[in-house]
Amino acid sequence: MAGLCDKPFINLESAVNHPCQALADWKTMDDLVVPRTGRFVLSWVYHPRALPLAVPAAALHMAAQRGMEVVVLRPDAYALPPAIMDKARAAAAASGGSVSETTDRAAALAGAHVLYAKEWGSPACYGDAETEAAVRRPLVDWQVRESWFAGARPDCHFMHCLPVRRNVAVADEVLDGPRSRVISEAANRMVVQMAVLYRLLKG
Repeated sequence: MAGLCDKPFINLESAVNHPCQALADWKTMDDLVVPRTGRFVLSWVYHPRALPLAVPAAALHMAAQRGMEVVVLRPDAYALPPAIMDKARAAAAASGGSVSETTDRAAALAGAHVLYAKEWGSPACYGDAETEAAVRRPLVDWQVRESWFAGARPDCHFMHCLPVRRNVAVADEVLDGPRSRVISEAANRMVVQMAVLYRLLKG
């Protein structure tokens, strides 16, 4: 598409990338003075149907570019595709950060500065909705609750790109709690996209 367009081209979200959301997330962490070397946990959370890989791929790459200690927390069947992981590891290598994966919630969140929750479909079941539904059905306990933060830093922030299913992906106690940053994160979408347009118009 970019090759056929003779005007500035902005990806507002594709199947495997969401750069505008990643910019908003970056600004949100800057606003919160999250250390560039802090621990960033990208966690899969439950949703009744498979969702795209755009936001998890973008958030993972963004945090790796910042130089953060990035941990992907997910069930066995929800590993992100190798191309996405390799891109993030290359970004981390260039920035001095790191990227790892685990299914161990307590280990992932130990000392975490940020928990970024996101739903996504199983790449291993892509195109097979029946199998994917059977794989995700037992995973309803992957709903973010305050108990998840027991080993995290006391000031650990909760982030999600929105929209989100309350008490399905995230419990009210977290979404409406003092560590939630979803409103400022959403507001920053406008700010960063205005900056992108300004830069394009300025030339």
